[in-house]
Amino acid sequence: MNEVRVRGRQQFLLLAALFFAPLLAAVLLYFVFPDWVPRGHTNYGQLVEPARPLPQASLRDERGADAGPGALRGKWSFVYLGSGACAAACAARLHQIRQVRTLLNEKRLRVQRVYLGADAAELAAVRAQLQAEHPDLHYFADTPDAAYRRFFGGTDPQALYLVDPLGNWLMVYPAGAESKGILGDIKKLLRISQIG
Repeated sequence: MNEVRVRGRQQFLLLAALFFAPLLAAVLLYFVFPDWVPRGHTNYGQLVEPARPLPQASLRDERGADAGPGALRGKWSFVYLGSGACAAACAARLHQIRQVRTLLNEKRLRVQRVYLGADAAELAAVRAQLQAEHPDLHYFADTPDAAYRRFFGGTDPQALYLVDPLGNWLMVYPAGAESKGILGDIKKLLRISQIG
């Protein structure tokens, strides 16, 4: 009888240790040894912390008309800042984002690609150049005072900017960013977000 009690007590203590050991380890690692807490990130693009709301200024279409406040809202937007004619590097970047969007399958409808030109005259020429290859690309011209170019601070001419459906700038992808990483980021965002 005593042997049964001892064995029962041992099993109880073993179960209690198995239950409380991970909890104790987590508390120790978090509070006593904070250097052990992982500091890594899971995003590929450079995160903008905190996310910055877009300027209130309205973009313009190629005729110079106001595109309205919702031009970069309602969908996830990959924004490319163009300048002048779309040369080989520009065309490659637009092709890359077209491929990323295509790989999203049915979720591609939640994502738009935006070419943001400096002015309406430039925009009309670029649209004529790219329309055949990129029929779903949205073309907008910046405000006369270049509010969006100053906002994004486009020091990298091949950078790509990710804007959420609420109009917040979230990430930037520098020149040379790989399609696989960009695709992983947008898939994750579309999976966990119900907006857009």
